[in-house]
Amino acid sequence: MVEEHIIKYFHPGLNVGLQDIRNAWLLSNPPVKLQITLHRGTLAYRLPGSRRRISYNTLKKGLIKKHILIQTDFQLLPF
Repeated sequence: MVEEHIIKYFHPGLNVGLQDIRNAWLLSNPPVKLQITLHRGTLAYRLPGSRRRISYNTLKKGLIKKHILIQTDFQLLPF
C-alpha cells in the first residue's frame, strides 16, 4: 500500500519540502520525513540519525510555492 503526501512549499537549496509546519520531507530517493525539535525555543528540523539541525527561520527564507506529490510505503504497526 502507498501513502500520498502533497508538498506545498519547496526549498531548492536544501532540497526540503514542507507539507505543513509539522511535516517536513527531505526530497531524496526515497523521501525521508524530518523530525521536529525545539532548540533554544525555536522550531528546528532534524534528519533521523543526524546531529544537523535546520531551523524553521532558515528554511522559511528560501521557500517557493510548488506542489509536489510524493508517495511513501504505508508503515504497519510493529505489534
